Amino acid sequence: MRSKRNNSLRIVVAALALGGSCAAAIADEVTDRSKDPNLWAAPGGDQALTRHSGLKSINTSNVRHLQMVWSQSSGTLRGHEGQPLVVVVNGKPMMYMESGWPNIIQALDLSDPDHPKEVWNYRKTSNRDESAVPRACCDTVNRGPSFADGKLVFGTLDGFVIALDATTGKEIWTVKHAHPDKGETITPAPLIAEGKVLIGFGGDEFAARGRFTAYNLADGKKVWECYNTGSDQDVCLTKNSNKKHPEYGTAGHDLGISGFPGDEWQRGGGAMWGFYSYDPELHLVYASSGNPGLWSPSYRCGAKTHEECNDGKWDNKWSMTIFARKVDTGEVVWAYQMTPFDQWDYDGINENMLEDATIDGKPRKILMHFDRNGFAYVLDRTDGTLLRATKYVTTNWAEKVDMKTGRPVKVKEHSPLEAHRNTQACPSAMGGKDQQPCAIDPAEPGIAYCPTNNWCMEDEPQERSHTQQGTVYVFANVFMYPEKPGITGKFKKYNTLTGETVWEIPDPYPNWGGALVTDGGLVFYGSLNGDFRAVNRSSGEVLWQRRLGSGIIGNPITYSINGKQYVSVWSGIGGWIGLPVTAGLDLNDKFGAIGATAMTKAAGLNMIPQGGTLYTFAIQE
Repeated sequence: MRSKRNNSLRIVVAALALGGSCAAAIADEVTDRSKDPNLWAAPGGDQALTRHSGLKSINTSNVRHLQMVWSQSSGTLRGHEGQPLVVVVNGKPMMYMESGWPNIIQALDLSDPDHPKEVWNYRKTSNRDESAVPRACCDTVNRGPSFADGKLVFGTLDGFVIALDATTGKEIWTVKHAHPDKGETITPAPLIAEGKVLIGFGGDEFAARGRFTAYNLADGKKVWECYNTGSDQDVCLTKNSNKKHPEYGTAGHDLGISGFPGDEWQRGGGAMWGFYSYDPELHLVYASSGNPGLWSPSYRCGAKTHEECNDGKWDNKWSMTIFARKVDTGEVVWAYQMTPFDQWDYDGINENMLEDATIDGKPRKILMHFDRNGFAYVLDRTDGTLLRATKYVTTNWAEKVDMKTGRPVKVKEHSPLEAHRNTQACPSAMGGKDQQPCAIDPAEPGIAYCPTNNWCMEDEPQERSHTQQGTVYVFANVFMYPEKPGITGKFKKYNTLTGETVWEIPDPYPNWGGALVTDGGLVFYGSLNGDFRAVNRSSGEVLWQRRLGSGIIGNPITYSINGKQYVSVWSGIGGWIGLPVTAGLDLNDKFGAIGATAMTKAAGLNMIPQGGTLYTFAIQE
């Protein structure tokens, strides 16, 4: 096994050597590295965000012998989303991990994998902006770094994108990407493709105006930047955008302006704070935008009635939209809006997973997206053709998605609009699934393993009192509650092509961490009370679990060194669902943290201690 591993290292090192020669080779470097199951090469494991591993040394037969072999503190408390990377640098297997605010980076040498050695750490010390902390919605989390061409690239909550020398930890370049005074904070992991670093930010609840930017990996210079609201030019729409589906919206109408009343598009949200995917054959990057600013919908409509606000004129383009952009220019190839004129904060930023499948007898390159709004979407990722839209959790705000127009058929009874009118809806604003990513195995087309939320809400829009960026811009009272008492989360195996739930595991605690699926017949995920689990992916039987030191909102990874497989995951309660715990909010305020305090109290999350530790497991027989 050692000789096989060494050969794998030589292949990756050779790829790294080629990576510095040209931009095209850098794209191949990231894609090729992810083909080695011994590594965890990108935030989602690969550019397609599959979170799938071909490793199978840990399997259904021996997983009961899984034991913790080491742990490492991040140096911070509060929420820990994201995951570390495992790559090869100068012939050595290295792990890179990033904490939440103040975004401490640690580099661990895994040459002795049971006893890793920290070789450097980094914390930016100059020009920090503490105002990012209260402006971060929600919590001071980070979803991890990315790596290519010998550089570790990451974002900080207060708006910096930084590239470090992965060997020494020295700064190579730093750019100011997001501005907290405008409501912008960085929580997403960057995507690196074709010599570019691509990244957005969060801030829809602070009146930010979303945009997506590409920087040159070599020196940090801006290559292109496209907004998600505004003129066609700002959004990077062209006459060829949505060519196959003009019903989605086309250039020539400035829909990113006219779809809002007055100047509301300038505070129109649409920020991209989730995970991003990339297809190296199509040279397209896929990223989804968030909610259109304030939660009091009438201020985003120039009409008065539910029917008028949903006739297509006031769609608040291009919020809640899956974008397919050319990686070299940012030009929109297609853009599909899932929740036009959002009335529930069904933030559309969830991951877009890529695989190939035969659908209705035709081979397709597909994109799968489990949206906050309760629908699981399947689209042809070449042109945006909508192939499936099924309800994966209880969803009553819409009857269905019209497959001809792509628009949801909304239910007026469950659609908040006027100020001071209370409305019930499922799912809650936290969605059928929030940022916690699903996992897919491309050998099992259409199937996804997903952590889901099972909550509903009462939403009462309020009067708007200001239009200041960088200040809380919500104006709604939201009360969230479990759909069924005692069950707030379900982890499920779901068929996106048939709409069938194959199996599910109910949990009294929310599942706010991501999934990992392996060729060992296992799925790994964590619960917010700290239970880390391994499940038989065929049957849904929990085969193993261990209680960690805090709630889990991180995403498991797996890697192998010298033939020995390891599984790692962050522990540290937080995120939107854990914010009342990490920020010490009053749980008697049922509207606190935009409804999160009620869920915290209902699920007993105030009894979960804070954390900030990476746990690593291996078989110990």
